[in-house]
Amino acid sequence: MTQEPEAPAASEGSSAPSPADEIREPADPQEVATVAAEFLKGLVEAMGLPAEVNASIEGETVVCDVAGEELGVLIGRRGQTLDALQEVARTAVQRRVKARARLVVDVEGYRSRRKASLIEYAQSIAERAKERGTEIELEPMSAYERKIVHDAVGEVEGASSFSEGEEPQRKVVIRAE
Repeated sequence: MTQEPEAPAASEGSSAPSPADEIREPADPQEVATVAAEFLKGLVEAMGLPAEVNASIEGETVVCDVAGEELGVLIGRRGQTLDALQEVARTAVQRRVKARARLVVDVEGYRSRRKASLIEYAQSIAERAKERGTEIELEPMSAYERKIVHDAVGEVEGASSFSEGEEPQRKVVIRAE
């Protein structure tokens, strides 16, 4: 007597993930660093951009720095292209390692410069809000940038911040306490 092969748990059109598609957590940071660097090197080469990619591990987060000249195309207006590049890289890495990955992509030091600029700006606005005794609304920004602002305002005594609005128009409001 021959045995029938087992039927798959989900049909091909089903949205239920197969065990091979399931994402385990957390990913090995060294594996994420290797895969992310390979992916980003291949991507910038395919775009014809001369660049060097270096990956480092900071805690559980992998930071990939893309360095070169004339890489503004990878940053885009207000970092929007860089945000998209990071999301594509993170998704590609997670699919390859089958695990959740914490990945930050920086091009020509843009993120570190932007962070320093946001901290300085947020703290000066917090001081202004304290002097005036009012609330000051900032322009809409990404969740990553809002967190930087909230952390910076948290260091200013007598000021606080909160977010309001819906994505993508969500913004920070800084006020005197």
